[in-house]
Amino acid sequence: MRDMVFISHANPEDNDFTLWLALQVARAGYPVWCDLTKLLGGEDFWKDIEHAIRERTAKFVYVLSRTSNIKDGPLQELQVAANVSRDTKFQDFIIPILIDELPPREFSIQLARLNAIPFNKGWASGLKDLLAKLDLDGITRSPNFSPAAVATWWRDHFGAAQGVSAEGEQYLSNWFPVHIRPSRLYVHSLSRTQIGKIEIQSDLPYPGFQHEHYLVSFAPASDFSGRLGDTIVITESKTYAIERQLGGQEIPGFCSTKEMKGFVSRLLALSWDKFIRDKGLSSYLLANGSKCIYPTTVQLGDGVVSFKGASGKKASRNLIGYKTVKATASEDEYRRLWHFGLSAVPLVHPTPAFAMKAHVVFTKDGSLVLDNKRLLHSARRSQCKDWWNDDWRDRMLAAMAWLSSGNSEIGISVGTDSFVTIATEPIGFNSPVSYRDPDTELDALDEMADEEEDDDDDPLSTEDQPKNSDRESN
Repeated sequence: MRDMVFISHANPEDNDFTLWLALQVARAGYPVWCDLTKLLGGEDFWKDIEHAIRERTAKFVYVLSRTSNIKDGPLQELQVAANVSRDTKFQDFIIPILIDELPPREFSIQLARLNAIPFNKGWASGLKDLLAKLDLDGITRSPNFSPAAVATWWRDHFGAAQGVSAEGEQYLSNWFPVHIRPSRLYVHSLSRTQIGKIEIQSDLPYPGFQHEHYLVSFAPASDFSGRLGDTIVITESKTYAIERQLGGQEIPGFCSTKEMKGFVSRLLALSWDKFIRDKGLSSYLLANGSKCIYPTTVQLGDGVVSFKGASGKKASRNLIGYKTVKATASEDEYRRLWHFGLSAVPLVHPTPAFAMKAHVVFTKDGSLVLDNKRLLHSARRSQCKDWWNDDWRDRMLAAMAWLSSGNSEIGISVGTDSFVTIATEPIGFNSPVSYRDPDTELDALDEMADEEEDDDDDPLSTEDQPKNSDRESN
């Protein structure tokens, strides 16, 4: 039964990379075996390596380096695999992956006619190509190999303390600070000039809402003159310092501190809705009722946005891309566009902020989101399965740069002289310790942040884009 991905490598010279690779392939669900992981998916150690290659191996992945290219052990395994490939005529049975700068002219004779996947240009892009190849060739996944299995194996073999360093490290959150200027909450008492129910109009010029017989807003009474209805007037106004209210240092007589926090949160949500309307942004209603805003091709063209990266250097990411969907029995081939979007959740504790949540929606025309929810879900899983944390983080930063037109904050008018501003740099926090698993794997993650997008993640136009458009520049 040929069901395993066999990884051959130079031991110990290429161990760090090979361990990382084996765990990543296993996380993707493929049965994998190498001498470093052994019992990863419940598979016992293969004492007869030659028999294992001949009888159990579905794909033979050869970690090609200057060392493995001349070392007897991996070369002997490669010879066995070459014999299997010749005898069985399996297509692409041997998959070489190049991890250093070994020139092709020096490749071992068994690999001379094979195309090596270039991991030396970036571990992330190399892994993506390898997983795509395994999927294309129909290698069967196994439930015994999964992210949970990898986590269990790691804990059993290394423990949580492995790789913990006393060195501090900074992380970015998805919380973007909010400032209300001036920091005042207005509570306007309402009255009618005629008998009847007090009910204000919904089309207010600035964010505000009715609570009992009050109008709550960040704007003074003069900003609502003549806009509440023919018979509704403001008879009295009180102002409250927002910081003192949120901190519980002041308790207004007509509501509790908890209710006051809810008022501020609701006004922030209304302010965000006003920003969406004022800027003419397209939005998609999510299942929880929140709005996902996303750029259209009319608004953003080829979809590439420049921004300040996490390291403080200039970077760029595409917020719109496409994938060509092959024809089916019921539909012709078409170009499916993906759009990176955001929804905003207002927070008031421990500090006023918007928690930005990332989403990806899909269109055919660059504007109107597809109305098939099952198709959207399937497309999202396919498009985003290889996006790493850095991809999501950088696209969120790029989206904030786009919404702010490259400024340091997004400004929302919530009164004639009142503003809500949202910083485009998220709140960071410091961890007193760092975690590496292992150090060389962290180096690989640094390389992942510099990777270019491949064909499944193409900007709409690449004619005028530099080849390193997704990299941070010095």
